[in-house]
Amino acid sequence: MSTADPLHICNVEVALWRGERWLLIRRGGGERHSAGQLALVGGKVEHDEAPGAVLENALRRETAEEVGLEPGGTPHYVTSAHFTLADGTSVVNVVFCAPAPDTEPVVQDECEVAGTTWLTAAEVAASDAPEWTKQYVAEAERIRRLVTSGSREAPVAPEGAVHARA
Repeated sequence: MSTADPLHICNVEVALWRGERWLLIRRGGGERHSAGQLALVGGKVEHDEAPGAVLENALRRETAEEVGLEPGGTPHYVTSAHFTLADGTSVVNVVFCAPAPDTEPVVQDECEVAGTTWLTAAEVAASDAPEWTKQYVAEAERIRRLVTSGSREAPVAPEGAVHARA
């Protein structure tokens, strides 16, 4: 890799479920990407992220920073994607899903998160959420069903589950 090659921001998102509902946030109006849109909880992996399971640690930190929650259990991998921000920054996004705790989300910084809502996968599909968020929730729903049914089938992303976004 030469120094001219672009570096990536690594981003993590988590689809938190409670029963058959998914926690979505409405991104704050001042956010650099997708301001005002419905999204999953998440954010960038920091350079000084806790050692060990770096992606999982980042999603726990971001969940606490954005909505004051700690994901329950072990996060399950959903999918990954690559996109480019308007300023040309390259982003690798990794999506997980996990059960939500029984406590309600509390917005920690209204500049980052304008609000929260709980929606079923069908409600997300019919919402004004970006297509990639709809795809992430649909795939997370498939994994949630496997996990909560007690299936011994490993929840793995289907072939070609990488989604592009503008």
